[in-house]
Amino acid sequence: MFEENLIIKDWRKIDLSFGLIYPNIYQLGMSSYSIRLLYFMINSNPNYVCERFFLPENIKYPASDDSSPINRIRSIETKLLPTDFDILGFSVHYENDFKNILWMLEKAQIPLESEKRLNNLSRKSEPYPLVIGGGPAITSNPLPMSKVFDLFFIGDAEPNLKFFFDEFLDFKSRNYPIEDFFNNVSKIEGIYIPSIDNPTNRAVLENLNQSPTPAYQLLSKSDKIKKIFEENYFVEINRGCPFRCKFCLSSFHNYPFRNKSFEEIITSIKNGLKYSNFEKFSLIGSCVSSHPRFSEICEFILNSGKKLSIPSIRIEHITPQIIQIFERSGVKTITIAPETGNDSLRYELNKKISNDSILNAIEMIRKSKIRNVKFYFLIGLPEETDDDIIGIVTLLKSIEKLGFTGNQLKVNINPFIPKLNTPYENKCHYYLSENLNILLQRFKSLEEELKSLSSIKIKFKHTKRTINAARLQTLISLGDSSISELLLQYYANGATMGALRRVEKELGFSIDDYFRKIQGGYKPWTI
Repeated sequence: MFEENLIIKDWRKIDLSFGLIYPNIYQLGMSSYSIRLLYFMINSNPNYVCERFFLPENIKYPASDDSSPINRIRSIETKLLPTDFDILGFSVHYENDFKNILWMLEKAQIPLESEKRLNNLSRKSEPYPLVIGGGPAITSNPLPMSKVFDLFFIGDAEPNLKFFFDEFLDFKSRNYPIEDFFNNVSKIEGIYIPSIDNPTNRAVLENLNQSPTPAYQLLSKSDKIKKIFEENYFVEINRGCPFRCKFCLSSFHNYPFRNKSFEEIITSIKNGLKYSNFEKFSLIGSCVSSHPRFSEICEFILNSGKKLSIPSIRIEHITPQIIQIFERSGVKTITIAPETGNDSLRYELNKKISNDSILNAIEMIRKSKIRNVKFYFLIGLPEETDDDIIGIVTLLKSIEKLGFTGNQLKVNINPFIPKLNTPYENKCHYYLSENLNILLQRFKSLEEELKSLSSIKIKFKHTKRTINAARLQTLISLGDSSISELLLQYYANGATMGALRRVEKELGFSIDDYFRKIQGGYKPWTI
């Protein structure tokens, strides 16, 4: 593997070292724009060094039962250990990566609990790195991870990263008590410190032009056949989403919806062309097609001789012009998210798109050179009935009749995960033990009905495992600080569903009772 624009610094000349950690495998981490952005921002200061860590493949939980050596977790840039850094910063996108965070800390021989690390510091022993976290899962709800992390960044990092580093350097040079450092940084908007439980507002970068697009961008070149986006050049064009779907994290946790200016985006594209060697631009945003000059941005990329990709596109934004742009870029698959098969449930989600609109858009795609459509559906939604499951099948049958064959329709079906501080934050009905079988049966009926359609490739399997993982993800998503101990014990016992049931019993904790408490209006974390 070769990386373009890798930054390696002389540690003898730096004041602050930052280990940037994505708690999953390299391919996924390098497909995250936030990793590239933070790497660029921190390394832009000549006195700081930022190096990356990723989860090794084929690990065993807990790390104490994993026979691989500590050398498996060294920085990409200079092969240093996590304990060599002043700060370890985790970018946490998904709740189910919690066990990976614990594995990486344990493999690095760092105590998992913040309190133990800070006690070591107060005894004037060799200090452990400060362990901090940020990202969508943290902003949504940091409390289940509150025993592990020393502090959290809530919301956008750009407005407060400099102030935080200034305070840390002062603390490092003067060596005053950690409690004083925490009191100082607690005054920075968007920083939450569990040990003092300070009131926290979400930090918001109001002008997205002030978020720099990394000019010298990390690009991974490898011979692997299966790649994600690690070879693409990323350009963020907007943040948040204007449509406010009730289940959507981005609509509420990245509010307000902000676009970068057209001029700033074009400058970023030109910098990419000037400084990096790649084939494709990836446009970054929860709803890139909502940028008022989206088609012009795409045209500029194509006219520069490069291809483009986007995460997905709103169905109502699919037009003959947009399809023509995608054809010119060699796009093979368009991704859309109907979420459900019935208009009524979709409108209830605040996604006001009809089945007729979906069919009209897909008919345009079918008549183009683009051969594949990827769909995202959710099941376990509030107010969902068996008729809504039938509706997904009916919609896909109607789409197949447009002339699709041979696995051209890729269908992803995921369980709905309620998130705090969204309108559906207390909708965990289907994750009560007595209702899990309803979800399982709905998955099975979809699988049975869809496998007879030759045009459809079903992108979901191991449904029981999927539902169990979704239940755990829901618990972490909606959990309070009491969940922290449960998760630590779950990890220590092997991070399996059997371990979760055993620990639940040993601790006298009932996941069902906790979910009923949430349904009754309990709200552990408010931004």
